Amino acid sequence: MAQRQPQDPRFRERAGAQPRPVQARPAQPGADRPQSAQPGPVRPEAARPSAMPVVGITVPAAAVAPLPRTNHLFAGAQFAFIASIVMLGGYIGLTSTWTLLAPDFLIGLSLTAAATSLLFAVPASGAVRGLLVLVPTIDMLAVGFFRDTLPNLPTSGLLIVIPVLWLAGGFGVSALPVPVFGAIFVSLVPVARAGAWPTTPGGWGAICILPALVLIITVTVHLAARQLRAHEGRARIALAAATEAAAVATTVAESVDAAVVFFRPDGSAAIRNQATYEQAALAGFDPKTRSGVHVYAADRITRLRPEQQVINRALRGESFRGELYWVGEPGDQRAIIGNARQVHSEDGTFLGTITVGHDVTDLANAVALREAFLIDVSHELRTPLTSIIGYLDLLTEGHDLKGLGLEREVATIQRNAEQLYAIIGDLLAAGDAEMRVRIALTDLGDIARESVAAIMPRASEAGVAVRAEVPPHVELEGDGSRLRQVLDNLLSNAVKYTPRGGRVVLTVSADDDTSTVTVADTGIGISPDDQRQLFDRFFRAREVRDEAQPGVGLGLSIVKSITEAHHGWIAVSSRPGRGSTFTVTLPLRQPRAGTSATA
Repeated sequence: MAQRQPQDPRFRERAGAQPRPVQARPAQPGADRPQSAQPGPVRPEAARPSAMPVVGITVPAAAVAPLPRTNHLFAGAQFAFIASIVMLGGYIGLTSTWTLLAPDFLIGLSLTAAATSLLFAVPASGAVRGLLVLVPTIDMLAVGFFRDTLPNLPTSGLLIVIPVLWLAGGFGVSALPVPVFGAIFVSLVPVARAGAWPTTPGGWGAICILPALVLIITVTVHLAARQLRAHEGRARIALAAATEAAAVATTVAESVDAAVVFFRPDGSAAIRNQATYEQAALAGFDPKTRSGVHVYAADRITRLRPEQQVINRALRGESFRGELYWVGEPGDQRAIIGNARQVHSEDGTFLGTITVGHDVTDLANAVALREAFLIDVSHELRTPLTSIIGYLDLLTEGHDLKGLGLEREVATIQRNAEQLYAIIGDLLAAGDAEMRVRIALTDLGDIARESVAAIMPRASEAGVAVRAEVPPHVELEGDGSRLRQVLDNLLSNAVKYTPRGGRVVLTVSADDDTSTVTVADTGIGISPDDQRQLFDRFFRAREVRDEAQPGVGLGLSIVKSITEAHHGWIAVSSRPGRGSTFTVTLPLRQPRAGTSATA
């Protein structure tokens, strides 16, 4: 990852910042509105705080709000019980006012008041918290007296449901017998008042039906409550894990010197860091179009349309990496490498899209400086070298070097001068930002035969057999001199890196739309690691460096540039010690849009 250098003022501003603790924060109104930037979202300048904005995953307020205390839940149940008694009292007041002063009704009210007082007297935690079981127990005793007061209103016994649910769901297994005994008490109060046991099956059924129903309700509610608590425990663990993951993601996003944005499936931004706002400000980001006003292609001149920019491409489902573009007004531009990919869960569910923008301005400027230096040096060297080669030719033609005993020495000078001239030509070709080709109807078969004929003297001297399998004519549209350069480079490398006694085979073939050139050798081969960088400028494989072979690592880079300028492609297949095969595929007809392409 490219790092900003200390001379960058934004780097200095952030380098002294102290790490900030990361925590989940409740969602604020409007926090989920779709916003994005290049390559992340940006807020209007007026809306941004002066301090660095909080970066992280937005967590709903309900997820981080503290759960209510158990006493509060019990208070709700008790208030529901009191409300039911008030309704019962209202009914009594309308039908038989004298009942409100009946001893049993007053005892019931007293028991309810005592239970309510006990509820608020017992602390929410501590050793005496278990005394809360007495509250619903006393309520059931009160129900027994209320029911006895209103023998003509059997529904008054339904008041027992509230304390039963309370005992079944709010306490452990040890509290389960209490509702049953409470129901038995409620059923036996009328029997005690009558002073005699029932004498009919219906009388006994009236006594037993309520405890039986309460038993069923108690067991059912208790099992449901246990499952609910188990789910609650798992939910809390999941919430804790999610909150921790959010904190980690936030810290990682803010720790890297790159603009990081994670978009939800609906396109809204869930994670964004400070670098996002910096790049978006340079780009002149517009949230409505999800694009920047000052976003340019790699040439720093071509303005990218909104649909060509990173955010819109990523949200359309594209995945890419290593996309170079520039943001900022001309004269104050930053080079950005953009990456984007979709995020899926293990079961394939689409979770969102992540974009990353690395600021590589210093690296891009260094590369540009290197290219300019190479071009300048190459031009400065080529002029005197041309004179040297010219005078060597005059010396060869105007003097009897063999008679003077200087033939071998001058030949050595001439050979090395020509090799140096070829290297300078490669440096100039590699320094061109645009590989220009002159398209004309060309016979690839003739070019292949000329390249083989040119390499034969070197191949014979190296003890390498070269064979060509070329049809009489393969006509295509291309630049003959550039295609000759491709074949010369491939054949030269094949002969150079094939040991004595090896062989090189050049094959040319064509079908209806494309032509294929294959150069296969039995040479030293190329490792898989080196193959990934084989076409990079100035790269030389480890085997080549070990054998101290001359060269600067530009040949294959130029071959690739010429091939791509012809709208073709090149591939390599190789194994160390087993040789290599290079395959160049070219279209027989070039696109009509233009006669040049950029490599």
